[in-house]
Amino acid sequence: MATGHFILLIETDPSQTEKLATQLVRLGIEAIRVSDLNEALDTIKAREYSIRAVLVPSEFDGKSLRKALKSMRRREPVLPAMAYGKIADRAQRKLLRQAGVLLSLWDGYDEGVLRFQLNRLISGENQKAVRGSLRAPTHTPVRVVVGQREKQGALYSISESGCYIETPRASMDGARLQMTFVLEERSYEIEGIVIFANVPGNLQRPNLPLGMGVQFLDIPSSVRKLLGEFIRDRMESLEV
Repeated sequence: MATGHFILLIETDPSQTEKLATQLVRLGIEAIRVSDLNEALDTIKAREYSIRAVLVPSEFDGKSLRKALKSMRRREPVLPAMAYGKIADRAQRKLLRQAGVLLSLWDGYDEGVLRFQLNRLISGENQKAVRGSLRAPTHTPVRVVVGQREKQGALYSISESGCYIETPRASMDGARLQMTFVLEERSYEIEGIVIFANVPGNLQRPNLPLGMGVQFLDIPSSVRKLLGEFIRDRMESLEV
């Protein structure tokens, strides 16, 4: 009988993944740490845990990984995988994709990227967002002005049509606000409206941090184009 939802963390050198394992725990992820593909497969076969996804080192042999994941997916048909570690070269990326590894967590990631990628991994979400446009993690400070009040937050994710702001002081649905933030040394000032608030007692999106979803209002085409370029570049770096 499965005891809960878990992620398999395959690690060839535990000392190199201690930070990642600690971050997973802090984010509420139960990581089952195994040393190789054989141990990972044995864990799946045992069916002691309900495994939601697999994290694999980016340098794994592609053919062996493909065979192992194929065997795992006979027992867990929906088993997404994400590569972590050193950025893989083009040839290795191709082998990872052929093995069914689509997402990446390259060295140098920040916690915002980690949470964003884990949400995509566990939910099975692909590149297309529910709102019909690509959205990307940002984890950058944002200044929010609502009426005469100002509050600070962090952009958790952004698309050409809106964003999600992480803050313990979310505004109510329908509130109009002005946002100021910087992406790649370019400053943006955008007006928006709150379309949902994720707050204690009303967690509309349990997989997201506390905060609010915002839809942009009257955004100029030039600004939309700049955001689109940023988002596409960002997302490419998060795909194998």
